[in-house]
Amino acid sequence: MTIKSILYAYCGEQDEGSGLDYAVKLAKHHDAWLTGIIRNGYSKMERRIKSIVSDDIHRAVKEAEQKRIAYIIERFEDVMNEKGIKNKTSFIDVEPHMLTSISEIARSYDLVVTGNHPDDELYEFLAAYPDRIALQSGRPVIVVPDGYRSDCPPRRALIAWDGRRTVARTVGDAMPMLENCGMVTLLTVGPAHTVDQHPDGGIMQLLARHGIDATHVHDRGIGKSVAEVIVQVAEEASASLVVMGAFEHSKFSQDIFGGVTTEMLKSVHVPVFMSH
Repeated sequence: MTIKSILYAYCGEQDEGSGLDYAVKLAKHHDAWLTGIIRNGYSKMERRIKSIVSDDIHRAVKEAEQKRIAYIIERFEDVMNEKGIKNKTSFIDVEPHMLTSISEIARSYDLVVTGNHPDDELYEFLAAYPDRIALQSGRPVIVVPDGYRSDCPPRRALIAWDGRRTVARTVGDAMPMLENCGMVTLLTVGPAHTVDQHPDGGIMQLLARHGIDATHVHDRGIGKSVAEVIVQVAEEASASLVVMGAFEHSKFSQDIFGGVTTEMLKSVHVPVFMSH
């Protein structure tokens, strides 16, 4: 996959600009077009007060939210000017009356960059859901943690490999970034692994054929969750990108019971590249 069109999805006021900073660096490296997008929905506050306060108060709340959105767009444009890439950028404000979603719009881009969805209900109505985008758009998503600052593209990466369809798709999507890495660690977790049992060398052979210097690490995962193993090995390998599949099981079961992807996004301190 050649990266020539990147969508940066605003991820909430808790973001310290790390997602946007990462998207800019990625766009400059690949000489790609960068489009910002914000989901302008209805906040919980607006829905709660709409039927119990006067029209004037409701209008004041709505105006305050519109000012926040205008500031976000202005900030995006200021950063583009500062970084010298204004001529290859645009911004989309998805308003409530528009019969579309970020996931639908993302299908027309090579890659989505965003942050983790905020817990703060004051801002959640503006922010993207990275898991939903990965699940519904058919495009890869890079989730950048708050406060993350590092050179981009990453020089070391960790692939969380379980041999399933989703991670195979993710590795294919991430190949342009993996090819630029100086070192790649392929991690398998569990009582056994099948990396070396493929008749033609399997995933390690594929990485080698792409000129990728990869090392296989296997962890039995005793006494630890899969997410804990991934985070630990990523830190030991000094990885600045984790590549993994998203939501191999149903979204309903993930919402109810959690999952590796959900736990990872809450605990990892480097960007996570995921596809579904």
